[in-house]
Amino acid sequence: MNPGKPTFARLEHFHVHSASLLLVLLLCADLAFIVLHSVNVLSPLLNNPLLSLQKDNGYPEFFQYIKWSWIIALLTYVSITRRSLNFSAWGVFFTYLLFDDALAIHEKVGERIARNLTMIPPLGLRLQDIGELAVTGVAGAFLLSFVLVSYRYGPKTFRKMSHDLFPLIFALAFFGVFVDMLHISIQPGWKTNQVLTVIEDGGEMIIASIICWYIFLLSVRDENVTTYLFDFIHSVLARRSPAAVPLRSIAAGELRRFPE
Repeated sequence: MNPGKPTFARLEHFHVHSASLLLVLLLCADLAFIVLHSVNVLSPLLNNPLLSLQKDNGYPEFFQYIKWSWIIALLTYVSITRRSLNFSAWGVFFTYLLFDDALAIHEKVGERIARNLTMIPPLGLRLQDIGELAVTGVAGAFLLSFVLVSYRYGPKTFRKMSHDLFPLIFALAFFGVFVDMLHISIQPGWKTNQVLTVIEDGGEMIIASIICWYIFLLSVRDENVTTYLFDFIHSVLARRSPAAVPLRSIAAGELRRFPE
């Protein structure tokens, strides 16, 4: 990033009109599905199970399939335009997410694993949940190993992009794994169940929309722009931290306090 440019002025690098418009449309669609789910649950007006955030192959989940597909296509495009196959490592990762959502891979394989388990699950979980966690953990570690290899040998732009994507992947795991397991383990009442459903599935939808926006932004903005989200946030935090004040500035201040 250009050190001479004011920190918040760098926000303009994240505002490409087409990308910003896409983000607004995606988030509005997510919000609409969350509202429709809530109305469907709380009143008899709609009475359509396909509007449920939890319904396999329902409207909200199908919208997620579209987002994953767009992300995969955009990563393929970025890989071609930036002449680096390293970007395809993230494409493989998101391809698994698409197939896992569409085919319920971790649920089906987790169920088979659970049949061979005899342990007593901790924290109020089921053997099915332990199997699903095992599948998710192994698949995640395997796929991210490709990303880490690409990170090690890939170009600087790929490493910068990965810095931005890792927190989003962790956020996706938080909603899709941690909140899901919490949802199961506490065995909530009806109201709490609905709140956790919105947090879990709505959170996943919003994070997927942000990832889709981010990859689209990289695909349309000038390749020479070197401002990335991780760097921007780090610079903002550094400016707000007292530790970030240069020592020479502190020394100068002390000298002004004690004139000769």
